[in-house]
Amino acid sequence: MKRSLVIALFFIGLQVPVAAQQKLSLQQAIATALEKNISVISAKNSMEIRRSGVLAEYGQLLPNVYAAGTWSRDGRSFEATPLIPSGVSAGGSTVASLNARLSLSNGLSNFSSIDRAKNLAGAEEYNFQQSRQNIALSVQQFYLAVLRNKQLLKVSEDNLTRSKQQLSRIEESNRVGAVAKADLYRQQVQTANDELSLINAQNAFDNSKLDLLYLLALDVTAQYEFDDEGVLQEVAKMDSTYQNETYDYGVLVESALTTRPDYQSSLLSRDAASNSLTIANLGHYPSVSIDGGLGYFMAGTSGFSDFKNSSSWDVALSVRIPIFSGFQTSNAVQTSRLGFELAEQNLEQAKRKVQMDIRSALLDLETARKRYDVSLKNVRSAEEDRRIAEERYNLGANTLLDLLIANANYTSALSTKVSSAYDFLYAKQQFRIAAGRDKY
Repeated sequence: MKRSLVIALFFIGLQVPVAAQQKLSLQQAIATALEKNISVISAKNSMEIRRSGVLAEYGQLLPNVYAAGTWSRDGRSFEATPLIPSGVSAGGSTVASLNARLSLSNGLSNFSSIDRAKNLAGAEEYNFQQSRQNIALSVQQFYLAVLRNKQLLKVSEDNLTRSKQQLSRIEESNRVGAVAKADLYRQQVQTANDELSLINAQNAFDNSKLDLLYLLALDVTAQYEFDDEGVLQEVAKMDSTYQNETYDYGVLVESALTTRPDYQSSLLSRDAASNSLTIANLGHYPSVSIDGGLGYFMAGTSGFSDFKNSSSWDVALSVRIPIFSGFQTSNAVQTSRLGFELAEQNLEQAKRKVQMDIRSALLDLETARKRYDVSLKNVRSAEEDRRIAEERYNLGANTLLDLLIANANYTSALSTKVSSAYDFLYAKQQFRIAAGRDKY
């Protein structure tokens, strides 16, 4: 009785902070992670930087304009001579200019640079989408772990309640001499083990909530209630609406190649590498630019009243023909060619990854389906075995050890059913992500 009181006080202590628990559904958790998770924020910043790079490349088509100005004042003093009295001589000037430079043809590389910037920006946008999908899938995994551990906790609570009831019956029977003392000791040990299992289940449940809150970038000391009616209803109706689905692997792959952000990012990265190769090859071609400027000059010797004004303008057309650049252009071409070949290999690797992900997701989904199907049968069988073991023990035709084994088998089968149900839901979502069906 003392041990039971300690256990009860322990769980009462765990449930003390019950004030103002906020309910957080699965969709709310995903939305929170997409807003606050650091990896998503980092990917978004990278995307914005690449978008800014596109504007900068367009700016290369416009002239560079700058203004300059100078004001100066100088003077000197001298001693008197027979011809020139002593005094001070002073002068000054003011110069202002406006200059512009426009690249008419930089080997046509400016247009390729714009295309490369667009492709890199597009690739980074797909990387941002991929980051959002990865986080959304992680949230679903962690959220389902919380719900699963909550259900496993309930299984442990029910098992402990049943174990305590069995212990009470055996204690009464032992008092009247109907049950041996060995059975009483054995049931006491089993009840203690069930209490420990309940503590472990509570610990797993609490830790899974902390892991989820950390992923969502929320305060881990805050109290949240994780109950998603949609998920719970889907788990509850699995027994009655459980159906197998068939998929065409080839169709899934072709569809995923058009929707998967990681593959589309690799595709645009390959195109950007092709643009870089084009830019490097254009280094062998001449470049043409035009320069122009306007100038204004004021100068005088005594005061502003005698300043003389003048202005000027100039226009120049420049042509640069590359002859020898110290092998810099050849090195750029070679480097860009190797970069393009690597980008093509990365694209093929991305395609193989899509194929592997879909194949693996299908296998995991089928395995999860079979595991859940087996768990249903195990629960039905274990429940019947426990019922028979209880009846036989009450009639004195069975030992307590047989009953304990039947109870343990039933609890294990029930826990396996709970775990396999949530594993199946996660496998389904993992398949949808691999097939490119869900976007966040």
